[in-house]
Amino acid sequence: MAHAVLASSLLALCPLAQAQSDSPEPAYGMSGRLGLGVATVPTYEGSPNRRTLAAPDLTLSYRSHDWGTVELGQRGLSWNAVEAGPFRLALVAQFDPGRKDSDPTALDPTPGDKRLRGMGKVKSSTEAGVGIGYGPVMLVARQSLSNRGPKGVQADLSVGLPWAVTDRLALHMAVSATWANRDYMQTYFGVTPAQAQATSLAVYTPKSGCRKVELNVGAEYTLAPSWTLQANVGVSQLGDEAAASPLISRRNGVTAMVGVARAF
Repeated sequence: MAHAVLASSLLALCPLAQAQSDSPEPAYGMSGRLGLGVATVPTYEGSPNRRTLAAPDLTLSYRSHDWGTVELGQRGLSWNAVEAGPFRLALVAQFDPGRKDSDPTALDPTPGDKRLRGMGKVKSSTEAGVGIGYGPVMLVARQSLSNRGPKGVQADLSVGLPWAVTDRLALHMAVSATWANRDYMQTYFGVTPAQAQATSLAVYTPKSGCRKVELNVGAEYTLAPSWTLQANVGVSQLGDEAAASPLISRRNGVTAMVGVARAF
């Protein structure tokens, strides 16, 4: 089901993606955005509970004539080392915050829930990988660099489409799918015999497969020069292997965020 949703979405978006490929190139030099918002999210992937937390937004970007574009944002650090028309080749580094077996505070972005008590803490880790993009389509493969956090390999396929509705209002839609190998799936969705004994959950050993598919819709409204009001809603669906875990109560998840930001 998840694969069918993604496939139909990508096919529907292809003509629009080609139309958007002629958008103006970003300016050279340094640019960025600093903002603050409030978000409501599930306490962890597949949780029946929700939490409200502060959502800081910091994005820095530097575009060079000679060595591509470097960007630091919410998803980590990326370097578009090759930019040739719509084609780009990137090196990426991302941070996985891990997961707690207790309720985090509103200022702690780490997922967690007391219903996971006995599962143990999943420590944070850094991931590194490579991405290949053409127009609005991007494929990124990443590998965990740490043995103390979630191990394994993931791959993300995404399509992002911007749309300038008016001089003040801009929309952005992104569809993505994430595949994860057996090691990663075991870390977040598996239950070992020791964890089963500590929690009374059934032992579960997931295989590699689709971790989730996701649709995000965002909007930015210009309040004043350099100031924007931002909103974002995301809907996700876990893949079959993830959804079958005894840790999962809800296969579908919804996130929402609203905030203000200043561009520079």
